[in-house]
Amino acid sequence: MTQVIFRATTATTVAAGAVITTGNAQLLPDWAPPIQYVGTTAPWLCIIMNNTTGVSGAAADPTHHNKLAKVRAYGRRSTLHGGRECFATNRMVKGIGTSTIRPFALYVFTYRAVGELVRP
Repeated sequence: MTQVIFRATTATTVAAGAVITTGNAQLLPDWAPPIQYVGTTAPWLCIIMNNTTGVSGAAADPTHHNKLAKVRAYGRRSTLHGGRECFATNRMVKGIGTSTIRPFALYVFTYRAVGELVRP
């Protein structure tokens, strides 16, 4: 399994069965291998963390604990951020008051990359 750690890019969630859009897509970093498969149960979960004084969760509030997010959709479409590899989760990373903590939120994202060898 491939595991990448990177900063969150957007703040909205995707409900089960909903469509991934430009507004709710989390962008996979350019350096990360493309996604072949992501499940919605352990170990195929995305952990949302905060690299400031606390840890983030559904609200990215420093008083919350680390949260696991289920991946609701993933892939690449020309209509999503110019065809970049994206995924969407069931949790958001939002701001506190008028400021936002999103630039400090980190994703620890586990998935199977395209071409990755898988043991039987």
